[in-house]
Amino acid sequence: METGPGDTAGGGELTHTAFYSCESTGQAGWIPVGDIRLPIDDLGFRQAVTAVERLRTYRGVLFQAPRHLARLAGTLAAIGMESAFGDVRWAVLLDELIERNRDWIESQGDVGVTIWATPGSHWATHPTYALHLNRIDPVVASQRRELGQAVVLTDVQQPSPACWSRQAKVRSRLHYYLADQQAGAIHPGATGVLCDADGSWTESGIANLGLVIGDEILLPPLSQVLGGITQSFAIECAERLGIAIRHQNLSTADIARADAMLLMGTDCGIWYANQVFQVGGTSLVAFPVPGEDSVVRRLQREMPESEIPQKL
Repeated sequence: METGPGDTAGGGELTHTAFYSCESTGQAGWIPVGDIRLPIDDLGFRQAVTAVERLRTYRGVLFQAPRHLARLAGTLAAIGMESAFGDVRWAVLLDELIERNRDWIESQGDVGVTIWATPGSHWATHPTYALHLNRIDPVVASQRRELGQAVVLTDVQQPSPACWSRQAKVRSRLHYYLADQQAGAIHPGATGVLCDADGSWTESGIANLGLVIGDEILLPPLSQVLGGITQSFAIECAERLGIAIRHQNLSTADIARADAMLLMGTDCGIWYANQVFQVGGTSLVAFPVPGEDSVVRRLQREMPESEIPQKL
């Protein structure tokens, strides 16, 4: 899922080398990340027409990179920009980004990677795009995995698929921002969950949701949410562990009767909700810390381990 308010990215000085290509500014190639300048007439700024993809490393190795790049290709196709980027070798650029910044990555532990692309100042003629790194706070990520994170069910609704495909990962994220604004007012550090037109619950700005009920995991229909890469990995792990997966609309009643709520996203991997609040701020359910034999912990053990920098 996308990084948003209350996530673990940001903080610290970014001093690495990024790749940036923008005809309007005359920049094309590897430059200090602080030199990236998006022109005010770029459609990525003017209309938020920006395809985006977020990855991370585990012990310095990119996690599920082919899946992330496949999702990026799908996003570019969904918003009509695939032809403008047909010659861009994303995988080669990703590998070079990691190699050029190996020392900085080692100083940070593990890091996030962001790719974004816009049509530039003119539709599909001179596109703008960048690849750069961002910090992942290992302390926050570890706390969420061990102790959980609060979740708020908001009254902010998912945009209709008639607006743009929910499978397209884009920078038009005002709905996530508003949901997290509501969530933060109710519980600091909480992530806000979006409702759908039918009243069911979908996802937050940083996580796909799953409800553990018995030895089964309930997930929203794939057409209802952004296809999370960590979620896809978790589904494969669950099936390998003999944990059943079922897709259905998630209701408030389903959440109230669940044994646990899984949260799955790029920065933190697999974590869980420790408490779920309703729109008005009343607590719907508080989940205990999962036991070692729980579905949550079994799935967490399937994830790669993070590299924690020595200074921490």
